[in-house]
Amino acid sequence: MAVNGDRNSMRAAGDAALRGAEVSITGRLASMTRPEAVGRISGVGARYVSMPRNSTDYLVVGRDGWPLASDGRLTNSLRAAERLQGSGVRIEVVAEESFLELLEPKRASSAAPRLYTIGELSRILRVAQREIRSWMRRGLITPARVEKRLAYFEFREVANARSLQRLLADGATPAQIRHSLDRLEQWLPGTSGPIGQLVESQGELLVRLACGGLAEPSGQLRLAFELDGGDVDTALPSIAQRSQQDWFVEGVRCEERGDLERAGDAYHEALLVGPARPEICFNLGNVLHSLRRKGEAAQRFMQAVELDPEYVEAWNNLGNTLAELGRSEKALLAYHRALELEPAYADAHFNLAATLEAMDRFEEAREHWAAYLRQDPNSADADFVRERLVQPVSETK
Repeated sequence: MAVNGDRNSMRAAGDAALRGAEVSITGRLASMTRPEAVGRISGVGARYVSMPRNSTDYLVVGRDGWPLASDGRLTNSLRAAERLQGSGVRIEVVAEESFLELLEPKRASSAAPRLYTIGELSRILRVAQREIRSWMRRGLITPARVEKRLAYFEFREVANARSLQRLLADGATPAQIRHSLDRLEQWLPGTSGPIGQLVESQGELLVRLACGGLAEPSGQLRLAFELDGGDVDTALPSIAQRSQQDWFVEGVRCEERGDLERAGDAYHEALLVGPARPEICFNLGNVLHSLRRKGEAAQRFMQAVELDPEYVEAWNNLGNTLAELGRSEKALLAYHRALELEPAYADAHFNLAATLEAMDRFEEAREHWAAYLRQDPNSADADFVRERLVQPVSETK
């Protein structure tokens, strides 16, 4: 077997390629849990082993982040596979996508990749939505598509960014992370995704953006840093000279630092010096909501959807805020509008179901709990939703 494998031949072979084979897994799978994968392996007549050995045919690399230990080194399984290959053992290292094709070639090859909204990723990865938005604005992650201002991401792309932050927080050295990713690329080209352009400089790990600039793994631009040692003036114009965009940038920077009061002030200034823009109103609404100024937040979300009636995420956030203010009927209208624009918007189904249930409209709530599960069956909230679906109506009152 080749080190990277021939995906076309594997697709043609189907489950026959796994029947009788020995399979090991490293890293965290994005498509299923480890026990589920072990069951699937047994179901096609293969056997699972926890660590690669001389008789192992495949080592599957999970795509939820990078298969690196907390110190930034390759996992024990990958190092074992490397040693086995060096001694002449024909073990094949394959990505999770290829593993799925080996399990179900027809289904895997025809299925579109699952995409996730910022809200879904925030719950799954336990990362604040403003942090994910920061990664997107800085170019660390790129949406697979944007519809009606609602961004959809491939899970692996965002998980990679999260993995980088986690590794650095755990004390992994930039040099070790870069070295491990280079070795992974030999097996699985494109492993590191859009943040693969990592630059180690003076003990730091920076990300080379598509525009040529550099950023920290948090998404903070390193505008004053240049490889040739030159300086870049990064200061905004004086307050009297600031444009609406300058104030908007200031608001974004303050929000990313967690300085919500100053972020709110900056967004207000942006609205004072230029015509209202839906994205400014939306950001201000999020800040005001975080500051528990919910009445003001609702007004800003309303303003955002007045300026852009197809702003799906603003409709959803308006619904959330109205529900928290006790204006449930108005909240339902906002959620329904979001779903008219984007019927597959899982967050809106979840929020609508929760609001309907709080209003004792249980049968209607069940419809949207079920719709949520169809869109996001493996989310962190999926078990809670399943409980809502099986619980008798009498017990929910």
